Amino acid sequence: MLETTEQIQQAAYLRGQQMKQRHREQQRVITDKALAVLAADFAHVFLFQSNQYITVVAAHERAGICAKAFLEGYRSTFP
Repeated sequence: MLETTEQIQQAAYLRGQQMKQRHREQQRVITDKALAVLAADFAHVFLFQSNQYITVVAAHERAGICAKAFLEGYRSTFP
């Protein structure tokens, strides 16, 4: 499982980009409020899955890192 802050950020960023791509394909428009909820939900599921393993970063720190990186990935521009 992901142990370092950088690994958590990379995984969440990539997931954000993937989600944005799916929304584009489905022609969905997501409001800022819905996007914030989506990022929080993603962080919640991510933390639930990773709590089965010993981690270096505390859970509340991972949640913030994860949600922020997901949002950055979703808001990024890519081809």
